[in-house]
Amino acid sequence: MSGNVIEVQDLVKYYDGRCVLDGIDLNVPRGCIYGLLGRNGCGKTTTIRILLGLEPPTRGGTTLLGQDSTSLSSKTRGRIGYVAEGHNLIQNYKVRRIIGLCKGLALHWNGEFFGRLIETFRLPMDRRVKELSAGMRAELNLALAMAVDPELLILDDPTLGLDTVARRQFLELAIDLIQQENRTILFSSHILSDVERIADRIGIIVAGRLVVDCELQELKDRVKKFQVLFVGEAPQDMYITEIVNRRIQGREMVLTVANWNAQKRAILETFKPVSCTELPMSLEDIFIECTRPSTAPVVQKREV
Repeated sequence: MSGNVIEVQDLVKYYDGRCVLDGIDLNVPRGCIYGLLGRNGCGKTTTIRILLGLEPPTRGGTTLLGQDSTSLSSKTRGRIGYVAEGHNLIQNYKVRRIIGLCKGLALHWNGEFFGRLIETFRLPMDRRVKELSAGMRAELNLALAMAVDPELLILDDPTLGLDTVARRQFLELAIDLIQQENRTILFSSHILSDVERIADRIGIIVAGRLVVDCELQELKDRVKKFQVLFVGEAPQDMYITEIVNRRIQGREMVLTVANWNAQKRAILETFKPVSCTELPMSLEDIFIECTRPSTAPVVQKREV
């Protein structure tokens, strides 16, 4: 039996003749917190919706917890927690009624854990959903998703609408959840600092293709940025492969390279730079470099 909770094979999706996903291959092992990143419209939410069986693929296949996404049983769905982008809930229902409805439909309900979340978020039980702030609706959605004690938690921009304190509380709760009984989280967010704090593996989608798929630390180790100074004008061609981005101003060059190694360093040294200083890069820095419109796939995928 595969150790992967999520499997995606050659996933293709077209909308009105436009290719949104172009051959995505992706595996998420059990116990992993996987950060799925990409610019707006790149196909993150479409991938999640196909995984959950909410819409069909044009081609390719996906499985969750060992079952085909197009035919997920109620038992399998009961093992999955899901927070959708926008936190859609029945607007006229009071919080107490929403909770009762979800509890009645759930195959399993962790009342103790849910009670702790409600107390932490201080949600008003007798107010209607439409009367809640965006942050409160997000908190309620998170609490409901976690209350089913999910084996797999899928979060599509879950901290949208939350202030800094509430976001930090959510991240701490998610970490607490993942540490219990080898849980798995697929986490998509536009707040890269959140992803960097919680994820141990990163996928980046650019123009419908998965151009990065590796552990977070490996990604940081493999994408390097340097400030290089030369005696005269900086050379226009370095003859170094997998250059992600390069900016030249006079005798200064700022160079970002994927899969940096001793051979590439040796090539750089043949140009006799006066100095070569490595610049620190956060996940957000790497994401910006990898998703520039002119950037080709830069980090080769490696199997888990």
